[in-house]
Amino acid sequence: MFINSKFLLSVVLLLSLVIPVFSFQPSGGVLVLDGEDDYAILPLAEYGYIFPKNTDEFTVEVWFYPKSEPKPIEANIVLSQQVVFGLKSHGDKDKCRGRFGKKKNEICSYGTAYFEGRVVVDIDAIVKKDQWNYLAVIFKDDTFHLAYNDQAVTGGKLDFLNFMAAELTIPEAFRDFFVGGYAEDRLIMQEGQLSVRRTHFHGLIDAIRFSNIARYDLPGKRGTSRFDPPQHFVSDEHTLALWDFNDKEGTNHFEDTSGNGRTLIGMNGATTSDALAVNPVNTSITTTWGQIKSKSF
Repeated sequence: MFINSKFLLSVVLLLSLVIPVFSFQPSGGVLVLDGEDDYAILPLAEYGYIFPKNTDEFTVEVWFYPKSEPKPIEANIVLSQQVVFGLKSHGDKDKCRGRFGKKKNEICSYGTAYFEGRVVVDIDAIVKKDQWNYLAVIFKDDTFHLAYNDQAVTGGKLDFLNFMAAELTIPEAFRDFFVGGYAEDRLIMQEGQLSVRRTHFHGLIDAIRFSNIARYDLPGKRGTSRFDPPQHFVSDEHTLALWDFNDKEGTNHFEDTSGNGRTLIGMNGATTSDALAVNPVNTSITTTWGQIKSKSF
């Protein structure tokens, strides 16, 4: 059947105006991590925990660009303390967001929060390798949410012990605030045997923000909804920490631009660099038009 090419092009252009295309470009510097041994640290002994005792509402969010995915049994750490963001292997035996297996360039990410009474809440999400991704943990009205790129997942409601853990019960070596992996590898039990889990993240991080409010209104019922991530983070009276990595290129001291003085220290070569000109959009109007044209003629 003959299809008018001008009509199809008009439809594609109209859809591009109606359907938002998820994209992001960093406006300044980024933290560069090689995935081998570098990381950034905020020592617990000097700064304490970022969230104070009895915190019952919060948002933690990050823009990051993964360049590789974890190997089996590994879990790459984007950031970690009372809240953890990371990547985990997504093999044939694993599932992520209810899906088995994965498509090209997909990586399974996760957001975790530690609450009082050793309550741990975790939601996973599929993000993309070699593009900018957004992750956020949002907690409000006893309900845990994970936002990833242009979607948000609402999890279960905590009926009790619904406060951020004021003291973590994990091994002492992992209680500092880390970005890009732990200082030490972790030992885990794997099929009855102790295994070494490497945690270092390979990629770029544009910005990290901690807030003592839930910055986004999300549905209270379980399920998935659309989400419009902020392109850039700003500091206000609800900001506990903000690292935008717009520091001088090559530095390993990363200023907390919230004004709260939590300076991150890069270790083993973790430094800032000018933002790379990368296009996170996997498809374009031109590509879409080419696909329609090839199927129509």
